[in-house]
Amino acid sequence: MPLFTQTKGQGVVGLATAETLATVTGVAVAASPARIAALRVKTKAPGTLVTWNHIQAFGPDAITVRSADDFQTEDDTKTPTGKHHDPLGKRVLTETGQDLGAVQDIEFDATTGHIQRIILSGQEVDGERLLGTGSYAVIVAAP
Repeated sequence: MPLFTQTKGQGVVGLATAETLATVTGVAVAASPARIAALRVKTKAPGTLVTWNHIQAFGPDAITVRSADDFQTEDDTKTPTGKHHDPLGKRVLTETGQDLGAVQDIEFDATTGHIQRIILSGQEVDGERLLGTGSYAVIVAAP
């Protein structure tokens, strides 16, 4: 299972041209079920993200999409993709208000995008406990 920190900076390659079209700069997650909703990217083309359903494959050296047409703006999609949906570095609070620490990494399934673990300093939280991500914190179900 890949870690998001290993994905950051990775190239996004178009299958039609075999060219690197973008570089991964961040992630947006969604809850119910906990999953990678989109990758934030830096690209020369219009668009700053690629939603999970547009990713053709997620390999150790590159992520593939069909073409540059798969890049979208936040206005183009109903998927939660705003910067406040990026959990890296944010505080993790339980639904009862207990501070668990800050998100250091996310382990996810490269085929489905489902979040397996949220990795904090000194502990891990099962991805299924993710309730939401906002501008201030990531909220998880209390154990």
